[in-house]
Amino acid sequence: MSNTVKVKRLNKVLNIDKDFLPSYLNDGFDQINDEGKIIKRATGGRNISVQEYNQALDKINELESEIAELKAPKTTAKK
Repeated sequence: MSNTVKVKRLNKVLNIDKDFLPSYLNDGFDQINDEGKIIKRATGGRNISVQEYNQALDKINELESEIAELKAPKTTAKK
């Protein structure tokens, strides 16, 4: 069994030893599988713009209100 894993950050893909994985995750690399799907997300080393952050907050608020609507008791129409 191989003792290496793939990590990716932006357009850089590296094969690293499993022992170094926590360090790379902390530096902003995502662990990926052979198809390029993310297995573990980075735990640090990433910066986002204020615009991206605000867009994420707006989306969260939108989804929370949608959840509240879906959880609200439904009134049935009387025949």
